[in-house]
Amino acid sequence: MDEYLFAYGFLKSQFHGDQKTETPVIDGELIGTGFYTGRIYRVDIYPGVIYDEQLPPKVKGEVFKLYKPKETLHVLDRYENAKPLVELNPDYERVLRPIHTDRGIIDCWVYEYLHPVNPATEIAEGEFCHHPFG
Repeated sequence: MDEYLFAYGFLKSQFHGDQKTETPVIDGELIGTGFYTGRIYRVDIYPGVIYDEQLPPKVKGEVFKLYKPKETLHVLDRYENAKPLVELNPDYERVLRPIHTDRGIIDCWVYEYLHPVNPATEIAEGEFCHHPFG
C-alpha cells in the first residue's frame, strides 16, 4: 500500500536540500496540492498545524507519494523532532490524516504541533510560503 506525506512548512519542495533550513530531500514524488482540516500557526520561524475536524480543510500544502516510507519517515521524524521516533520532549507528532486533493481524499502522514500556540500567530490565509532567512 502506498504511503503519502502532507508537507505544509519546511518539508515543502521549495525547501528540500536548503542549507539554511537543513531540510532533507524527500525520497518521493510530488503528486499535487492538498488541504488539511485544521489551523496553521507561526510557531517561530517555522509553522505548526493543529487538527480540528470542525473546520473546513483550509491549510494548503503539498502531497508526496513516498518511495521508501519507512526510511524516509525515520529521517523526517528526526528532522521534525517528532513522535514516534522522539519520545523525550517532541515538538511534533506524525499522524495519519485525511487530506483533500484533486484526486479525492488521501490519507497522509502529517506532522502536528504538540505545544500550546498563541492564537494571534495563526496564518489566516492557510499557507506558509515565505523563506525565513530571506
